[in-house]
Amino acid sequence: MREGFGPGRRATLLAGIALATLGAAGTAQASGFALLEQSAAYQGASYAGSAARSDDPSTLFYNPAGMTQLPGYQISINGSFIDPDAYLHSGSATTLAGTPAGGNVGHDAGEAVLLPSLYATAEVAPNWHVGLAITSPFGLATKYNTDSIARYNALTTSLTTYNFAPSVAWQPLPELSIAAALRVEIADARLSQGVDFGTVGYAHGIPGYYPGLHDGISSMKGNDTAVGWQIGALYTPLPGTKVGFDYRSPIFHSLSGSIAFQNAGVLAPAFAGGPATAKVVTPDTFSLSLAQDVGRVTLLAGIDYTLWSRFKDLEINYVGGPSPSVIQENWNNTVMFSAGADWRVTDSVTLRSGAAMDLTPVKDAYRNAGIPDSNRYWLSVGGTWKPIPRLALSAAYSHLFMDTAKIDLSGQPGISTGLLANYNNQINILSMEATLAF
Repeated sequence: MREGFGPGRRATLLAGIALATLGAAGTAQASGFALLEQSAAYQGASYAGSAARSDDPSTLFYNPAGMTQLPGYQISINGSFIDPDAYLHSGSATTLAGTPAGGNVGHDAGEAVLLPSLYATAEVAPNWHVGLAITSPFGLATKYNTDSIARYNALTTSLTTYNFAPSVAWQPLPELSIAAALRVEIADARLSQGVDFGTVGYAHGIPGYYPGLHDGISSMKGNDTAVGWQIGALYTPLPGTKVGFDYRSPIFHSLSGSIAFQNAGVLAPAFAGGPATAKVVTPDTFSLSLAQDVGRVTLLAGIDYTLWSRFKDLEINYVGGPSPSVIQENWNNTVMFSAGADWRVTDSVTLRSGAAMDLTPVKDAYRNAGIPDSNRYWLSVGGTWKPIPRLALSAAYSHLFMDTAKIDLSGQPGISTGLLANYNNQINILSMEATLAF
């Protein structure tokens, strides 16, 4: 046994590894990375006025009350290609022992994904409509090489959600529509990160083990199905003026899965892995929107308020490790401001553009390599073409400028590894959508 590593210190070190491993995984699962990219028609204006619009069945995601403006039966299919860049251009890291960890920089951790969504609406009676939305409202994908300086904080972080939302809308007055939806959400997470087994072995006096020279990998997977709800209202106080309100409730997930360790060597008995659970919550969101017709132009504006402060901490249970464990996150509530316009060039062609400012919930002190998020600034263009009256084809492109993201996780020797990292981030999004009316 090395000097300075008594039984109490060893127990603390082993517990710290298990806690840090699950902590990075839980951060990625709980934050979710909210995804607005559910409609090409709405994206073209940077989602400005989303809760006050009723262009097509994708209104179900932003405000289901909008489907009262859609006659007959309609179906929309949307696909969004999201290409994020999270370029780690400089930084340094430390081992569990507090010594330099070494590793590479100059890596883009962003992973491109294709995000599909499907919507259907039906006018079932005068003033009554029903709908179904199948979307993925939260998601994340980042990946680092095993020799990255960020390896002890994150290797692969992948979160996928599937949300099934049946809804009903009623129009009690010509100028007012109200709606409600049930949201059934499936969450699936796959996460991994490096583990400094070299320091653990060194602490136990195992020959050949030195800090940072015997890395392993911890992997966690988990899933859960939980339920939330949504309500919306659409009001037309004057001809050509629409005001929309939408609220999506939080969804409380209890993810169940397992954690496994690779390349632990002679330490394998102490890192056998096993069942793991985490209690997390995705936030509720309030949206208020305005759409104002001015001739052939519709001016759009919106504000979205998301209660990320619900993500105060993460409770983790790991059989074989510290149980339960609570990790402080302390995220901020956020606001997104958006403005845009639609221009009806002809009866069959509409062009649109918009801009938005989307503030990050992540506090600097809690930012990690799994989600190196920062403030975002949207610029979008798009359009809709109706080759025949019952078919609409939409496309949109958005570029998101992002603030520099800095990570400062100063490790406590024997408890956690340290990471200092600087990122240049940006996101490109291309979406296409087809809507057919019957």
